[in-house]
Amino acid sequence: MRRAPAGVILLVLALSSPAEAHDVEGAEALLGQIAAHRGAAAAGPTESDRAEALFRLGETVETLVAALNLDVTAHGARELFAELVVRRLRAHALDVAWAPREGRYVYDLAAFADYVRRAPRGRWAPEAKFRLIARRFYATMGTDPATLMGTNVDALLAALGEEERFLAEHASHERANTVRFFLAVDHYRIARNVTDPVRAREHARQARQALQHTVERSTQAFEVRAAQTLLEALPR
Repeated sequence: MRRAPAGVILLVLALSSPAEAHDVEGAEALLGQIAAHRGAAAAGPTESDRAEALFRLGETVETLVAALNLDVTAHGARELFAELVVRRLRAHALDVAWAPREGRYVYDLAAFADYVRRAPRGRWAPEAKFRLIARRFYATMGTDPATLMGTNVDALLAALGEEERFLAEHASHERANTVRFFLAVDHYRIARNVTDPVRAREHARQARQALQHTVERSTQAFEVRAAQTLLEALPR
């Protein structure tokens, strides 16, 4: 009789009770897809196929990490099940780790970064770029947008450059308005943290312009409310 893989046995042992059952089969299915995508990214028949597999790898890892975070929310804490899945991911050289400040597991999105390097004009390039921009944006946001978290003004200036390039290259993309919102918030944060008053005024001006654009054109209620709040906080 064929023996079950050790990883499956460990995941089954991680189940504490039927009432708290984890989706072992779902996790195993996603881990199988991840292994397949990694193999295709390394040895696909064409460069286009290899790049496509990289993007699919990133998507699948994100799906599994999102499921782990739902599991944490459902059980109120990290459990052995999630930790074992994370070990399996790290065995595939995928950087997934617990982020204490955020209270969740995070993925470094390396597959999307690799995709952009290998296929900068590929069909998934705008989406991959957006995910990288969004990850960096949210990683530096606290409850107060003016308070920098794990970054500095120079890092925000670099982020602005990426956001501006995205808008210049993908102005009609469905994510463009959200990137413009990120741009507005980053201008606001620079204006609140830069020491040069002339630069502060210029970034405040650009923040006001971009925030107003969000208020008028965004379809996301959260972005509109946040933009309105930041507009009120900007000096006249």
